[in-house]
Amino acid sequence: MSGKKTFVNKSNQYVNVTLLIRQGDNIQKPSLEQTFSLNAGETKTVTYGDNSNIYLNGLVFQWKDATTQSMSTDRQEVIATGTMPTFDAVLNTHSVITINSLKGLDISAGN
Repeated sequence: MSGKKTFVNKSNQYVNVTLLIRQGDNIQKPSLEQTFSLNAGETKTVTYGDNSNIYLNGLVFQWKDATTQSMSTDRQEVIATGTMPTFDAVLNTHSVITINSLKGLDISAGN
């Protein structure tokens, strides 16, 4: 069974999202990647990974910065597993991830 999350883009910009998918349960191995896009205000349910690779290891957001007219990227990866409030727990114990703002990878998570 693969992983599944709903992503909500509350930012006012189109964003390319790359899911960094953990290989098994080892956060030290290079992440597998899967990319999708979200329009401003869009909600999308995404299925990722497979039976062995069901955990997220991080997120990458890429968008066009209207101020600088350049592509901007923010990336955050899991460096430790465990209970809240680690980034690992935020990504892997919730089914809905809301993008509040693109700069600084401002997200919130819920069920």
